[in-house]
Amino acid sequence: MQQITTTALAVTIGGFGSAAYFSPLLWRRYRMNRIRREVVKNRILALTYDDGPSPLTPQVLDLLHRQDARATFFMLGRHVREHPHIVDRVIKEGHDVGCHSDQHLNAWKALPWEAIADINAGYEHLSPWIQQNGMFRPPHGKMTLPTYWSIRRRKAPVWWWTIDSGDTHNLLPSTNQLADRLRREGGGIVLMHDLDRAQPRNEFVLKMTSALLEVAQQESFRIKPLSELCQ
Repeated sequence: MQQITTTALAVTIGGFGSAAYFSPLLWRRYRMNRIRREVVKNRILALTYDDGPSPLTPQVLDLLHRQDARATFFMLGRHVREHPHIVDRVIKEGHDVGCHSDQHLNAWKALPWEAIADINAGYEHLSPWIQQNGMFRPPHGKMTLPTYWSIRRRKAPVWWWTIDSGDTHNLLPSTNQLADRLRREGGGIVLMHDLDRAQPRNEFVLKMTSALLEVAQQESFRIKPLSELCQ
């Protein structure tokens, strides 16, 4: 009987420990619900691109430039090292740049110190362009208590999204479907990726960007980088 009680207690403690470890998920919901309300109230479209820079990024920049629109790019340190001139252009053209770590480790699957080191390396390689408290988007959208406190110590704002474009899904959605969702929700923070991939996915990102910009024009949405939203 004593052994059963001890085992049950250990399982309960382990459950509470796991819940605490992954508790930033609750903070994410609270934060993004608050921001979603602001975005909809003010009819804002925020275009965000993860995992670059890459050879696709200049094509995205060309498209944004033609529409006089500014976006937010969450970059990986390993790609910044390969394409520093693209980062220069992103900054020069008035877009936001944030950290997305160095190697894109999933904090829920990596060891805590490895995930923190990955974040720190990302900020280090982006240091010529952003401050050490620059905005951050967690790889895969995942945070744990250790990575949460690492970012809190930096006093860096953390950003997720309200609409996932689906450009990483096995089956790509239709651009009309996503454009209709943006219209229906009255604004949003859209997740896309400017990572150089197979041509159909690259074309989807460009087509999706054009469709969202068209909806913004039709619905009189204000297109803003994340730095101009509440923190």
